[in-house]
Amino acid sequence: MISLPVHMPDSGRLNALRALVACLLGCIVLRLWYLQLVKGQELADRADVQSNKVIRRTATRGLIEDRKGKVLATSRTKFVVSVTPDDVKKFPLVLMRLAKLLDSTEDDLRQTMSENSIGNARFDPIPIARDVNIKVLTQIEEQRLDLPGVIVTREPVRYYTDNQACTHLLGVTRPISRERLAASHNDSYRGGDYIGVMGIEMRYEAELRGRDGGQKIAVDAIGRLQHTLGTDPPQPGHTLRLSLDFDLQKVAYDALMKQFQGEGRKPGKHPGAAVALDPNTGEVLAFVSVPSYDLNNYGTQIGDLLKDHEFSPLINRASGAAYPCGSPYKLVTAAAALDAGKVSHDTTYYCSGRIRRNGRTFYCDLKSGHGSVDFERGIAASCDVYFWSVAESIGPDRIAAMAIRFGLGAKTGIDLPPSVDKAGSVPSPEAKRRVSSTPWYKGDTLNMAIGQGDVRVTPLQLACYTAAIANGGHLLRPQLVHQEIDLSSGRPVVVRQVAPDIRGEIGLSDKNRQLLVDAMRKVMKPGGTGVGSDIPDLDIAGKTGTAETFFHGQNKPHSIFVCFAPADKPQIAIAVFVENGGQGAETAAPIARQMLAQFFHKKIDALPSFASHGTRD
Repeated sequence: MISLPVHMPDSGRLNALRALVACLLGCIVLRLWYLQLVKGQELADRADVQSNKVIRRTATRGLIEDRKGKVLATSRTKFVVSVTPDDVKKFPLVLMRLAKLLDSTEDDLRQTMSENSIGNARFDPIPIARDVNIKVLTQIEEQRLDLPGVIVTREPVRYYTDNQACTHLLGVTRPISRERLAASHNDSYRGGDYIGVMGIEMRYEAELRGRDGGQKIAVDAIGRLQHTLGTDPPQPGHTLRLSLDFDLQKVAYDALMKQFQGEGRKPGKHPGAAVALDPNTGEVLAFVSVPSYDLNNYGTQIGDLLKDHEFSPLINRASGAAYPCGSPYKLVTAAAALDAGKVSHDTTYYCSGRIRRNGRTFYCDLKSGHGSVDFERGIAASCDVYFWSVAESIGPDRIAAMAIRFGLGAKTGIDLPPSVDKAGSVPSPEAKRRVSSTPWYKGDTLNMAIGQGDVRVTPLQLACYTAAIANGGHLLRPQLVHQEIDLSSGRPVVVRQVAPDIRGEIGLSDKNRQLLVDAMRKVMKPGGTGVGSDIPDLDIAGKTGTAETFFHGQNKPHSIFVCFAPADKPQIAIAVFVENGGQGAETAAPIARQMLAQFFHKKIDALPSFASHGTRD
């Protein structure tokens, strides 16, 4: 019998094997430690997201109402189609199928995803189509098995009820821009969110926006919704109750649109604006600019609106455009002379219809002349020669200083975006030296005295200084929002009530201010330029204006009228401006007359009969 030797592994090989096994076990332990302790929470969240979806619920934007509770801006429900990025990666045919249903292209949907994913978490559903119609929604539901990761939700969308009368003060909401999103920091905006642009919507974005919520939804393996796991309800935005009187707003808008559409006394195509204030509080009662446009179709109209260079409907003419002031500026000149003690109620100048300075002849509106004119008649008949003479007696610096006290040449502080609160300009020798090497001429003083030359004002500024004359001399900040109301608790809670805000004083003595008021009353009486727009049993203090401006080489004057009523206890102050509308008495004043009739519930004829007393302004 032959025996074979048995060779056992040496201790070195055994130890190597043991070390290898120990190393492998150590790697497994380290990997488990890393996955459970270091990456545990992230992986748990990821696994949770893969089986659950958090669907964001957009907060309903706050209402905007007029002073009587009429809703001007609200929200309606729209359907939104969203997709989850991971599902799009796993199922690349989803976007192709959706593109056919949405009448789009796959590239367009990917572009929309890219834009709307900014600020979103990795697994957030991304909206790719908003306001989807029921036919498309039905098709999506029918093809649900072939569309994993596609989610349909309801969201509120802004809707405006005002029928274009309030366009320029309300503003509009639009998808947030990349620049605004980048600047929002922790405002919780995401790509595709809507944000207020222009008007009240922009100025009060924080108050109107509300707080978004969400729903945690269980989904199956292919992304179909199963059931709700939890809800964080959204908080609606606050309601803004404006000081605006929509009935008054609509009368002003309709009257201005007649001038623009050619249904009035003029051929038409005259843009314009009208502003009405409560002279005791500064609250805005009407704020109209025409031409206007439909806020509900802003997105589809924006291209045409931008191309309309002739009438520029996007311009807010009530506060965002500055014009020559015309004869209402004579009230500034008169106030400066009264304040300087250079004129009184019986100060008289002779008007021959013209004056000649430095070889140039300046003609009064009434070329045959007004004859001997005292202070009241100077304003009532709007005699240019009278105010040229007054201006020469006090000099341009005093007039400019008084204009600044009246709030001209500065923003009003209205609660709209600052870009639509134009400062205008007040000319003076010093101002001219800053921008030009040309000296100040006597003709500059004469032009300034009657609101021509480099004088530029907004209709809102005219309304503000008219209100200051009415209320005793307080220059108030105009305010659109009267109350901010929180409805989240189910009952209205006023969180902010606006109070009058005095931003300056015109600084006239009671006696001198009363002289201005009495003269403005005479404007509306026989012999005054505004007599055709008086209203029986209503004491109106007014001032007409016709500002020369050249359009295509022809003099196409702007039509202007300012007033307040009742003259002794004012409740409303109005400024009306009609571009290239002709005489103030014939175009702007009748519009203000209709506004006064609406405000005081007076019955008047549709058009006043003008009594020409040798002059119109």
